[in-house]
Formats: sequence, C-alpha cells, structure tokens
Amino acid sequence: MPTYDDPIADATELSEAARGLAHASRGFPEPIDSYRVLGNLQSALMSLHQSIQQISEFHLRNADRASTDNGDRAAGREHALMAAVRLEAAATHVDRATDQLMAGFVENGCIAWQPASAAVEALADRQAALDPAGPDTNQPG
Repeated sequence: MPTYDDPIADATELSEAARGLAHASRGFPEPIDSYRVLGNLQSALMSLHQSIQQISEFHLRNADRASTDNGDRAAGREHALMAAVRLEAAATHVDRATDQLMAGFVENGCIAWQPASAAVEALADRQAALDPAGPDTNQPG
C-alpha cells in the first residue's frame, strides 16, 4: 500500500508493481480486461508525470544546496540545474506516452471481443465465403 509520505518506499512499490504487471500482461484470460488495465496504466502514467515534475522542481529549489563529492558547490549547482532540465524533459516524454496510451485506450474501447471459439468459426465462415467452391482437390498437398 502506498505511504503517501515516504517517496523511497512508494517508488520501490511502484517498481515492483510495474515488474509484476510486465509479467502478468503477457496475456489476458478475458480480452476485455485489457481495457481496465489500460485505464489503470493511464492513471499511473499521469501520476508518474507529476512525480517526475515534482522531483525536477525539487532540484531547482535546492540547487544552491548541491555540491559535488569533492565540495565544488558551483559544479554541484550546475548538476542540480541540469538534472532539473533532464527530468522536465522526461516528464514531457511521459506526457506524450500518456497521450498515445489514451489513444490506444480509446481504440481498445471500440473492440467487441468475441469468444475464442467464435473467432475460429468466424474465420472459417469468412474463408468459405471467399472461396465458395471449396478447396481445390486437384492441387497437391
């Protein structure tokens, strides 16, 4: 469960949950469940975007406290500012990924998933409709 006040614990939990989803999403017993998973991923990406932006802002606010391991405060400040810029860029990329995921979510919502056996029967019916004469028995094979 999220702590809402311990970023290390919550980031660790997010990492584990993402790893679990990476394994679990290899297949869906019920294809319609993919819609719900996509909706949850959309929410997760939006929260991830917010977190990355907040960490970027943290680096900006605290740049004057930064130094390198050898005590160079000017270089530390530059690293903090560059981290903020790169994190803001990462947040922008997550935002773009969210847009694409939302588009896929909409397309997924237009699908009327059929039972697997119905799909096989529909394919056979379609094949028969395309070739009403039936299989050619004169060909080898």
